[in-house]
Amino acid sequence: MGNNMLIIDDSEEICFAISEFFIYKGWIVETANSVEKSLEILKNRKFDIILIDYNMPYINGAVGVKLIRALDKDVSIIALTVEGEEIVAESFFEAGANDFAIKPIKMLDLFSRVNVHLNNKKRLKDEEILPKGIDKNTLNIVLGCLSNKKEYIDVDEISNLTGVATKTVNRYMNYLLDEEKVILNNIYGKIGRPKKEYKLK
Repeated sequence: MGNNMLIIDDSEEICFAISEFFIYKGWIVETANSVEKSLEILKNRKFDIILIDYNMPYINGAVGVKLIRALDKDVSIIALTVEGEEIVAESFFEAGANDFAIKPIKMLDLFSRVNVHLNNKKRLKDEEILPKGIDKNTLNIVLGCLSNKKEYIDVDEISNLTGVATKTVNRYMNYLLDEEKVILNNIYGKIGRPKKEYKLK
């Protein structure tokens, strides 16, 4: 049985294009043209991935993510944003989204991003109980942010993008280092401690 995806976007063209691509890849796809409709669907069904646009009628995508999280804490949510809308991306992360994709959508890039989240979820599911102080949902958010960056990224930038406190991000990065899931790059200045940057292996 294929993976399940819910697309929340008031553009019929975007819903159709993404649906056709993922159906061809063997996915089961449901669409909703409003947050309200998506919430009705989510009361009766579980999904592996949810794609949600920001500019929606009545309830915007960021508020929608908060409402979705009240129904499903574990589903991976990828927000759809326009390039240059960093504030919108931050509002999505603060609401509980795992990642974002830039419009106009490049299908192969989106497919790759979706698979990263499925693999992350599978990896976390296969692992033993997480240590004290490490929450699965927060870990997914941090991993989603890292997967969105091909270059090294520091703790402050991860914190700004996800809305997770710097001290908390630092704890999660130490955990990921111990688990050998990230690569550490130390940048040495003239004085003080080196600046630490990370990227996924």
